[in-house]
Amino acid sequence: MPVFIEDWIKNPISIINNIFDNDSENFDSKLDEFFRSKLMCEKDYQSIPCINDVALHELTPNCLVRYRCMIQDSFDPVYFTNVQTVKNKSTGQLKKICLKYKETIDLPAGYEVWEDTVSTNDKKLNHHANLQQRTTFFCVPIPGEAQWVKELSRAKSCYVCGTIADERTVDKRPLEADEAMETNQNNQIQRIEQDMNIVSQEKDTDYTICKVCYKTKKFNPVEETETVTYTKKTKNEKITENNTNIHLNLLNNFPLNKNENGSACLVKTYEDSEKYKINDLVEFIGIFNQDPSLAFQHDEHRTDSLEVEHERKTQEFKIHKENKIEDENHHLCKCTEMDIHITKVTEHSKKYILSEFPPSLVPRIHCITSFSLLSNNPLLGRESKVEKKEEMQVEQTEQKSDYWSLEYNQFLRSLLKESNQNLELIDDSILFDQSQIYLNKLRNEIILMFQELLLGDALAAEYLLMHLLSSVFMRKDVTILGKFCLNITNIPLVDKKDNLKTFADCFYSALSKIVPMSHLFRFSIENMNTSNLIPNKDYTKDKLISGMLQLPELFHLVIDETLLNAGELKQKGLINLNSLKELIKWQKINYDFGFHQQEFNTNLRMLILSETKSILTSDVQLKLNHELGKFEPEQYERVINEFFHEEKLNLINYIRKYFSILAHIDYKLSSSMQQLVENDLVQIRQTHLVKNKEKMSFEDFHTLLVVARLQAISYGKSELTIPEWNRAKSLEIERLKNRV
Repeated sequence: MPVFIEDWIKNPISIINNIFDNDSENFDSKLDEFFRSKLMCEKDYQSIPCINDVALHELTPNCLVRYRCMIQDSFDPVYFTNVQTVKNKSTGQLKKICLKYKETIDLPAGYEVWEDTVSTNDKKLNHHANLQQRTTFFCVPIPGEAQWVKELSRAKSCYVCGTIADERTVDKRPLEADEAMETNQNNQIQRIEQDMNIVSQEKDTDYTICKVCYKTKKFNPVEETETVTYTKKTKNEKITENNTNIHLNLLNNFPLNKNENGSACLVKTYEDSEKYKINDLVEFIGIFNQDPSLAFQHDEHRTDSLEVEHERKTQEFKIHKENKIEDENHHLCKCTEMDIHITKVTEHSKKYILSEFPPSLVPRIHCITSFSLLSNNPLLGRESKVEKKEEMQVEQTEQKSDYWSLEYNQFLRSLLKESNQNLELIDDSILFDQSQIYLNKLRNEIILMFQELLLGDALAAEYLLMHLLSSVFMRKDVTILGKFCLNITNIPLVDKKDNLKTFADCFYSALSKIVPMSHLFRFSIENMNTSNLIPNKDYTKDKLISGMLQLPELFHLVIDETLLNAGELKQKGLINLNSLKELIKWQKINYDFGFHQQEFNTNLRMLILSETKSILTSDVQLKLNHELGKFEPEQYERVINEFFHEEKLNLINYIRKYFSILAHIDYKLSSSMQQLVENDLVQIRQTHLVKNKEKMSFEDFHTLLVVARLQAISYGKSELTIPEWNRAKSLEIERLKNRV
């Protein structure tokens, strides 16, 4: 029987059940083989709805989804029963069902859970063989993801409004589709209401429930005889009121909470969970679950000393609610007759960890397969990632190297294709030589663009290009190799009275159209004293509260220091300042775990824009060369719009791929070039590059070597050659003599 695309996407649970019923012993391998074969087809892969691009109310329960995200927090692994035995009520026949990728037991019609009460203890021990382990990750949308990344990812998707898009398109949406969408939205509202009602019971207080109207009221013995008056509210008002606190709570887990949108998810992984760590970019493919009951009844991470009593009271509440009689004279209720008293449970006796995240706002995803996102640039290929997933014996570093080598070759071939070259006659061994002239033309286009963005400064354009290609490639002792924090000074200012956009705002607007993820942080006294830059652990809720600096690798952070005025940094401001300095110097962040600090290595690209030398120590300082007395944002934006016009979209896409791919070229220094570099460094050491300054320091030598490496990479070369070395020396000499 053929498997239609609607079957394995809209109802993957049925596929899982069928595979388990047919071959339970080889269930895991058969299931992995089935879904991996589907994902190899690009059209089938794009047919899977992506939570990043689709509203939650458009998704059907238990459908297959994709989720492009960053792991923000992880919970302790838990055990679950993989297989459950059920019994037919009429015939007494026993049957095993699969509980993997499910939150609750979905009993077949006419069956009930069977418990073995006859077998000996030795045979009962076999029951533990059905226990497996799964790990839950709290994931958020990729922080600072550029708008062009979201638009391109959405354009590639074949899933549109709850249906699988095909070649046949409909100009007008039928009325039934509008009604279905409105129904889905109403269902979403109802789910949020149910979740909020359930989560409200988690407060550290007593509650009573009215038998007539089933309103929840705080229990106060002194006021028990008083009449309670309720004001009827509309549905939207109730949702807004209930949703405020929980939404603010969720925002604490978005690193860039003021700029983020999208849905956070709890992803439950069954295999290879140890290969993922906090801040990793991952794309999960799994089963979507948004059951409101998961907010309370099925919190597998809870620890509850009063669990039995609490569940009994909750079940009584549900029974009363199901059996209540709708009364048109509902306003006659005075809420004086109380039926249920939910037992008070303190924070010390009960922790409902996952209940902090109601499913209507934070859906659950049971991961079937996943792969690391080496880059969130949608212009890069996907097939090589899936293929590398199969090669489990290959080391992860080799996987990354092979992937980027393949992407680099495809990038060069695409450049040759633009020039109408016959690709069939070009072998990989001569691919670079044939495409070098076109790669150099692309590099020149980038320099011209950056030169315009930096007010005509060609030297600053070179350093900005190298900055965007930089990354930490080695950590040795106390030396971090590859970091390239750039501080551009002499930034033109605007008149504050005019309330115009600053240079940093306009420049960042252009930069965000090139890099896949970025953020502009306004470095001011107020922001430093109020911002949460460092993640910290909340032990009362057992979760990691995110900070602005909890960012994935190769994230581009632009710091605008032109807004800094005189003022006093408070304790929080000093902590944030020291954290930024440590991040720039050591590329690491110390997360605050209350009683201790946990060190996390980072690989962020940091650009500082300031009027004078920044108070943050940078790797490279460069004075911007311009003759502007006053910055004109309107004129600057017109130049930006010319570069990013739709007619130049093809060029812009090549620039986006250029920075994503060339930053991962494997670089090495040959023995002959190493000897030449050593001899030149000895000669440079004996000269004074800057008047009244000491000879080059160790940091200056390190910067020169990094500049040489980035110059070679910018030309697409994996080895340093004499032209790039000489160019690196001339750039550094010019900067140290005239631009510091």
